[in-house]
Amino acid sequence: MGPVAVQQVPGDAAADGRTRRGARNREAIIDALIACYDDGLLQPSVQEVADRAGVSARSVHNHFVDVEALRIEVADRQWRRVTPLASFLDVDEPISARVDELVEQRAAIFEAVTPVRRAALLMLPESPAIAAKLAQADRALRRQIDRGFPGLAPDVLDAVDALTSWDTWNRLRAAQGLSVARAKRVLVRTIGMLIEGQAQIPRPGS
Repeated sequence: MGPVAVQQVPGDAAADGRTRRGARNREAIIDALIACYDDGLLQPSVQEVADRAGVSARSVHNHFVDVEALRIEVADRQWRRVTPLASFLDVDEPISARVDELVEQRAAIFEAVTPVRRAALLMLPESPAIAAKLAQADRALRRQIDRGFPGLAPDVLDAVDALTSWDTWNRLRAAQGLSVARAKRVLVRTIGMLIEGQAQIPRPGS
């Protein structure tokens, strides 16, 4: 006996269509908020997000219980996108090669997340969830340094962590007006000197 054809019930097809349309609208809303951030609109209204997404303001509220939930979804998506950029640093490679790779990765990450990060900073006073997301990301990036450069003195680890933070990158790029290439050169040189010269850094109490 041959395979039995399964005929879809019209009601099921309609439900599937609504589900797919709902998923597309949800993604469009998230994309729209990110686009607002990319354009420098860091605190858009629900209506502004809806207009960019091509949906109604009511649709935004239907998909997200509040603006906070939408912001968290954007933060999660950004982190998922950039996490692969923070890959394993091969401890068998020379220090100079690892420093180069670390700075390349951080530059790629921070250039990608800067608009969302700037928006997130405005939300910190009123958003414990966003603060927790940023802290989680910072801890993950610090672990990458600790694992990629085992044996760093605590002071050196703290310094490298600070130098490879978004805050430092943003200062170099925005406040000091450095190009991406020059900002990377500054960090490679500074971090390299710190790690290579850590034996000369006095230990606390010495």
